[in-house]
Amino acid sequence: MSLSMEGHIDDVFVSVAASRTVSVDGQFVEGIWVPGATETNPYVVNIQQASDREVDFIRQGGERITDVRRIYINQGEMQLIDQTGTWEFLGQQWKATKCDNRYWRNYCKVIVMRIDDQSGGPA
Repeated sequence: MSLSMEGHIDDVFVSVAASRTVSVDGQFVEGIWVPGATETNPYVVNIQQASDREVDFIRQGGERITDVRRIYINQGEMQLIDQTGTWEFLGQQWKATKCDNRYWRNYCKVIVMRIDDQSGGPA
């Protein structure tokens, strides 16, 4: 039996509204990526602390550790979720560092890291 987080909201596992913004049509101009229009989709996510193993995964990638969380997306268009884009929840912007999205599940797990510069997303 697999874990199901679909619609699970209670005092222990509190889910919050979130959004994911992705660039839908960018292009390379003289070898430089120029982002195009963006698309924002609403989701409901369950936020949990990242494990030591997940933090170590990010550290090995050379990232500066700010605030790492594990989110489970349990409502929204999950087939669209991948490791791109910027997440927004709890009044902060987050970038995905690892995504586990399997078509046979009714949830998606994403490891996110808070973006230092909250003025507009990752560079």
